[in-house]
Amino acid sequence: MSRPSSVPTPGAPTLPHAVAIAWGVAELPQRGPKRELSTERIVEAAIVIADADGIEAVSMGRVATALGFTPMSLYRYVTGKDDLLLLMVDRASEIHSPPADGGWRTRLRTWATYVRAGYQAHPWLASMPPSATPTTPNRLAILDGALGAMDELRLPDESKVSIALLLMGYIGLFGESGHETRIDDDMRGALRELVTVERFPHLAAAVQEGILDEPLASTDRAFFFGLNRLLDGLQAWIDRGGHDDAAIDRIPPGVVADRKVKDTMKAVREAEARLAEARREAQKVAERAIEREAAAEERTREREAKAQEKADAKARKRS
Repeated sequence: MSRPSSVPTPGAPTLPHAVAIAWGVAELPQRGPKRELSTERIVEAAIVIADADGIEAVSMGRVATALGFTPMSLYRYVTGKDDLLLLMVDRASEIHSPPADGGWRTRLRTWATYVRAGYQAHPWLASMPPSATPTTPNRLAILDGALGAMDELRLPDESKVSIALLLMGYIGLFGESGHETRIDDDMRGALRELVTVERFPHLAAAVQEGILDEPLASTDRAFFFGLNRLLDGLQAWIDRGGHDDAAIDRIPPGVVADRKVKDTMKAVREAEARLAEARREAQKVAERAIEREAAAEERTREREAKAQEKADAKARKRS
């Protein structure tokens, strides 16, 4: 199928079609007397579908139907679904974080709050694969806002960009994990049966307490707990001088996938589970020993009290 490519306006840089549209430098089709379509309408219709039914529901056919046109009509404005998705991401990323008073931490926290609100308004946005290098204006504006919040910091721009990407990754991943719904009663009961001390020695107690009954990532408390800890870490790093860490640890993927490594790590987990069970058993034995010792002491005190009562009674008789 032959599809039109973007023709940049005179003097404009050569850009991919969707990026050129986002920047407003693409030559768009001329509208005829009855031609009511536009890139803006197409993108808006696609966002409405994604907001209601998820990004997987977006297709050129469904968007065309929503607008009352044929799919072929859309290709005059966007060259395909990939272009459409990029334009949707940029439009949904039109997030304006107002200037905030206070230090860099306060300003970054305000920026993060507004970015998160944008992700909450369009839940599908967090599930879109992030670009290693943002290329569209609204995505770059988010990055620019973060750098503006850090204006007072005397750090290299590379470090500031790394901080911004770290926080954007946290917001995005947090938003994506927050899409889960709470588990039903059957699943809750199943987890309590399946997550045993033997297999998950460190997690079992939390599951029994119901910690995982609701998606933790859906709460404001969980989001800001993580955000504040990230800011704490950045503060400590800055206080140390803001130097890049020298050590970069890499584990070859082949090592992680190696069967012997997997078997060995499984054996370690099983040994840890047995050790944890042995420690719990030792704790129980110790507690029982303490209880026996306390009971013995109590019996001794009772015998001594009775002996003293008898002695006192004899003394009263002699007197």
